[in-house]
Amino acid sequence: MRIDYRKLGQIAIDPSYRNIPAKDTSDVLANYLYLMSNLNADVDAWSASEMAMITNSLNRWQDRKTQLNRQQVSVGDILMVDLGLHYAPELSYGHPVLVLEEWKNLMFVVPATSSSSKLAQAYHPTDNPSGKWYYRKVGVSDGFAHDCVLIINNAKIISKSAILSPMGKLTCDLQDETQLFREVKNTLLEHLFHREWAAHQNLAGAYHELQEKFDALQKEKEISNGRIQDLEHQIKELSKPIDNHQN
Repeated sequence: MRIDYRKLGQIAIDPSYRNIPAKDTSDVLANYLYLMSNLNADVDAWSASEMAMITNSLNRWQDRKTQLNRQQVSVGDILMVDLGLHYAPELSYGHPVLVLEEWKNLMFVVPATSSSSKLAQAYHPTDNPSGKWYYRKVGVSDGFAHDCVLIINNAKIISKSAILSPMGKLTCDLQDETQLFREVKNTLLEHLFHREWAAHQNLAGAYHELQEKFDALQKEKEISNGRIQDLEHQIKELSKPIDNHQN
């Protein structure tokens, strides 16, 4: 059975339908029944695992879709969340995520997976330095429960209502540019916002160059001040016999 996307699209944006119960609208109800029929037709192709994940995700969405969750979440937290239903290759259902930023009831996160094929391709500074930039291998030493892969190019903003449970925190220094947290953020900037990243790098390079010149001039100034003091002392010493002779 086919859903009438055009008809449903018109109803979705028509203000006159906003206060009409769906059960009283034949077009909407008929298409909903078509949807249920299509889902039932697919059931035979689903594994028990996939059906369990779909059922859990849909039921949570039904329970929480209007909730605003403002629970305390910190940057660097590792959480288990329900990512919901998405198109491939986005991750769906329950996955760990790393929190990069948070605002009220929203979070900017990078999801993780334990997929063995992605683990084999993932970048790691020592285990696999030639791995793909958008896969970053992490493990127990980083604060995760086991080896898994951060899917950097799947980073997204999600509601805190998607949180299922806390899992831990990153073990690294969040401010250290050489450690995991800053590495992930810098990788996002470099590859997803390359022009801005390049401009930032140019500014950073110009800043460091000016700082080096300033430091060099500061040293020259200190050396010059020291020489001036030495000369002032010599002049003072040489002027003593002249002053004594005049006296």
